Amino acid sequence: MHSVRGFTLLELIIVLIISMLLITIGIPGFQTLIQNNRLTAVASSIQNNLMFARNQSVSYLNYVTVCPLESNVCGSNWITGIDVFIDSDSDGSYDSGEVLLKSGDKFNNNDTLVFPSNSITFTPDGQITGSAAKFRYCTGDERVGVSIAYSGRAKIVDGNTFTDCN
Repeated sequence: MHSVRGFTLLELIIVLIISMLLITIGIPGFQTLIQNNRLTAVASSIQNNLMFARNQSVSYLNYVTVCPLESNVCGSNWITGIDVFIDSDSDGSYDSGEVLLKSGDKFNNNDTLVFPSNSITFTPDGQITGSAAKFRYCTGDERVGVSIAYSGRAKIVDGNTFTDCN
């Protein structure tokens, strides 16, 4: 007699049903994982930009401004990206003769990034010129913050410390 190799139709249908159940259960968890990874990446990016600006202000012994540049002037739409430049006259605009140290990438347009001011300026000793404040980044129901102290120190804070991004 000849032995038959392969799967029966019933075995194939059972494997497909089990696979579909596992995929259906796994996809929502995967979307949450992606959302949380995006929050972590954005918070780290903001913190790194602030630490970079602070280090440059101390290194160059000059004022360094962090803001979203719109036509060489600090705007209020932080989601367009964070730019860092030497602001010799400390006027909050990127003038000729000033050096653009870093131009930031755009954040996800479906998310929200707010900060209470149009710019942050670091003094030559690494402190900020204004008062302490907090970046708030929201994506869906998830949120994360980056606070900056008067001393210029930036740290990532949990999104539960604020209610929304408005």
